[in-house]
Parts: sequence; C-alpha cells; structure tokens
Amino acid sequence: MRKFIEKLILYPALFFTAGCASIDVPKKPTLPQLISDENVVPAQFFNPSGDALPLTSTWWDSFGDPILSRLIETALVTNRELDVAEANIKIVTETLERQRLETSYNTQSGANINIGRNAAPNRNVTATVGGLIGASWEYDAFGRIDAAIRAAELSVEAAKQARQDIAVIVSSETALAYTDLRGAQKRLAVASENAETQSKSLELLQSLFENGRATELDLARAQAQYRTTLADLPRFQAIIESAISRLAVLTGASASNPDSMLLSLGNNNADIPTTQSFVSVGTPEDLIRRRPDIRSAEIEISRLLALSDIERARLFPTISFGADVSALFGSGNRLDQLSSFGFGLGPAINWEGPDLRRVRADIDIADAQTNRAFRVYEQTVIQALSDVEIALSNRVNEQRRQLDLSLAANAAETALNIATLRFEEGLDDFLDVLDAQRTLLAAQDRVAENQLQSTRLTILVYRELGGI
Repeated sequence: MRKFIEKLILYPALFFTAGCASIDVPKKPTLPQLISDENVVPAQFFNPSGDALPLTSTWWDSFGDPILSRLIETALVTNRELDVAEANIKIVTETLERQRLETSYNTQSGANINIGRNAAPNRNVTATVGGLIGASWEYDAFGRIDAAIRAAELSVEAAKQARQDIAVIVSSETALAYTDLRGAQKRLAVASENAETQSKSLELLQSLFENGRATELDLARAQAQYRTTLADLPRFQAIIESAISRLAVLTGASASNPDSMLLSLGNNNADIPTTQSFVSVGTPEDLIRRRPDIRSAEIEISRLLALSDIERARLFPTISFGADVSALFGSGNRLDQLSSFGFGLGPAINWEGPDLRRVRADIDIADAQTNRAFRVYEQTVIQALSDVEIALSNRVNEQRRQLDLSLAANAAETALNIATLRFEEGLDDFLDVLDAQRTLLAAQDRVAENQLQSTRLTILVYRELGGI
C-alpha cells in the first residue's frame, strides 16, 4: 500500500518537475581541515614528560584540598548560570521534538453553524450546520524536513556544549575565588606577623628613647613603618570578604540561607592549594576535541550546512498527500442522505518557481553565513592554541621564581636577626633594623604572592585546556 501511495505521489511530481531537471543546484561548502602546521604550538607544551598529571574531569582533586573540591562540586550542582543553561537545553530539546512531528501527518477539523434569511419576500429563517475533518502528509522527497530535523539536533548539541563551557568557567572561577581567599589570608598572616615584630621593636625603641639611648628620628621612622604595615591589613581583609562573596554567588548560596562552610572560611585559615605535577596537555587535536568553544564552533558549521540544505530544497516542489471529509446539514439535506457528505483525496504539489531568484538569493545568504562560521571556527582554534601556550608559559615562568624568592626570604630573615643583634650591642643604629624589617616583609609577601599566582595560573591552564 505504501509503494502504491509513493507512486501516486511521485509520478505527478516527476512529470511536474521534468522542466526543472536542469536546475543548477549551488554547490554546498565543505568543512575545512584545520591545524596542518605542527609548529602552531611549541612542542614542549604538547609533549610533556611521562610523570605528567592527566587532565581528568575532576582536575581540582589534584590540589589535595577537600574544601576546594567540595566548593566546586557544590557549584556545579547549584550554580544559577548552569540552571539557565539547563533550561536552554530543555527549550531546544522540545523544539527538536516539535520538528520531528513534521515527518508525520497533519490533521485539521472545523465546524460552523449558520442561521439566516435571504433578503426577499416570503423567505423563512434557515439554519445550516457544516463540518470538515482532514489529514495531510508531506513526502520529504528532497530532504527538507530531514535537514530541518538535523539542524534542530545540532542546536541541542550546541546548547549542551554551551552548558559545558559554563561549567568550565564556574569550576575555574570557584577555584580562583578560593585561591584568592587563601592567598589573601596568607599575606594577611605575613603582614600581621611582621606588624607584631615591628610593634615589639617600637616598644623597645620607645624605652630606649626615654632612657636617652635612641633618637626621636629613629622613633619616628619605626612608627611610620609600623603604621604602614598596619595599613595593609584592611586591604587583605577586603580581598578575603570579596572572595567569600564570589564563592557564595558561584555556589548559589543566598543571604537568607548561607552555607555554613562559607561562613567559616573567613576564620578558617589554610594553606594556598598547590600541585607540583605537570599538566598533560596532549596534542592539538586533543585540545580541539576537548574545548567546548571549539566544539560549539564546529557544531555551528554543521547546523548552518543543514540550514543551507533547507534552502536548497526550496529549488524543488513540495509534495503532500491529503484527504478530507466534509458534511453539510440544513433544510435541504439530512444526516441519512449521502448527498450531505463530501470527500477529497489526492496529492498536492507546490513550487516557488519558475522564478527562483529569491530562493537562490536565500541560498547565497546561507552559504555566506556558513563561510563566516568557517572563519570563526578557524579563529577559535588559533585563539585556543594561543591561550594554552600563554597559560602554560606563564605558569612555568612563575614557578621558576619560587626557589629564588624562598632563598631571598630566608636571607632577609637572617639579615634582620643580625641587624637586631648589632643594634642591641650598639654597633649599628636602628635604621639598619628598619631596613631589614622592611626587606623581610617584602620578601615574605612576594613568596606568598608567588604561591598564589602559581596556583591561579595552574587553574587557568586547566580552564584553557577545556577544564571539566
């Protein structure tokens, strides 16, 4: 029966389109091959040593900080931006299901009642009742419906990649906020410890000044340095409070229902999370398959190619098969009379030709949009490779500073001890002690900042590699 219906539809269509057989269908563009240059990214970044840390979906566990892991896992469940992304996926999924219904038949029905009298003498009021029910089905001879479904499927995949991209950002931003918190706490502790040392020196100097063993200049210098150190403490406290607020937003916490862990972070000092393992970058092809923005750009090309198929299908007629039954009841016919019923059955062919200039113009627009998507894809890949190179380079160079900064801090501490001893023995004045204190504070603060930046840059490497 199906073959009979297809013949019934196709034979008139073939006859109708016989004059269209010579239509020049514009050639559809093809997906370009990218990343042919092996030197796009330095080899040392994409060929790490065998002890490299593999990029896993839970990369934050490599820092060995349970609080950090809990915060990120909470954010990936409760973040509001991810909820919006899920809602977007739901929308395009329902749109896909709606588009798939185009492969089945359509129905329509209606009824009407008419009461009236003709404008003539001796005419009675008459009433008629009519009804119609019908169905139609489009035979997708030229792939228009199939292309529309394919475009809708790709829209769903694009929405999923958009959510993945947001998840990468949420996880990395949570890690960065937590790192900023611990970094500010570390620098606050360094400044507070130095302020306490300077306070003791100031008390000693005050006693010596009262006994005539120190000058007012020494006392003023010590007072200025101590107050300068104290002035840095509120700045670090502000960073701590700001980081906690960022974590609250990222984890979906509200002012009326704050997370107990967030409330304790301000007083729960801990070390800056660190990892000494190398990150396994893999190959450029691995990066392309992993980063959501690259996959989204590639999906967009495929989606636009499907949309161009829809435009090309307009060069040919649409073929549909319909059937309907109607009825009319009034003073002249009744329900038991066959004359009160009517029906229709047969194929219908619609074509936008023979003037196809507008169709071809729409095809050219679709091809131009696809070509632009190609260029966006190329730029996205090139930018991604550059971002990875920069992130890895920054991380490596920041870690190279770690040893020298630690040695400098140790030397500064030794210098302070010697300067204090020499001052107490009357060999040097207090200016050497002040200078040594200032040098120690700066050296220890640079060590803490180096730890902070090293961790931040490691997190950014994970983000540029596709993160989650």
